Amino acid sequence: MGADPVKRAQAGFSLVEVLVAITLLSIVLLGVARLNFVLARRFYTLSGGAARDAVVAQQINQFTALPFDSLKGKAGTVTVNKPPMPYTRVVTVDSMSPKLRRVTIVITPANTVFRPDTLVLQRTKPAGNPFNKP
Repeated sequence: MGADPVKRAQAGFSLVEVLVAITLLSIVLLGVARLNFVLARRFYTLSGGAARDAVVAQQINQFTALPFDSLKGKAGTVTVNKPPMPYTRVVTVDSMSPKLRRVTIVITPANTVFRPDTLVLQRTKPAGNPFNKP
């Protein structure tokens, strides 16, 4: 009458085959998820590193351009909460001699992924201009 009945071996997937396939798929997906996590963390670190470098350059420029006699007034702690990188800045000014000061700046990012940076500048009081005589 009709076609031959389907044999048991040709009926479809067995439960063991389905479980093996699901196990292999889960292992592959876990590997992809881990790779995605690692790449996202690296991207976050790199983008934050650029922001940290910008903050460090800004602080160096600010304290290099500041007049020698104004350095002591900038000592203390300042917290900045603005993006792209919130941080805390601690400035200490040590007088090495009347004409030499050491400025130590510690920048601690609010995010613990980034390490604190320490900058040390030595500033000297400029001598009088020999060409500026009355």
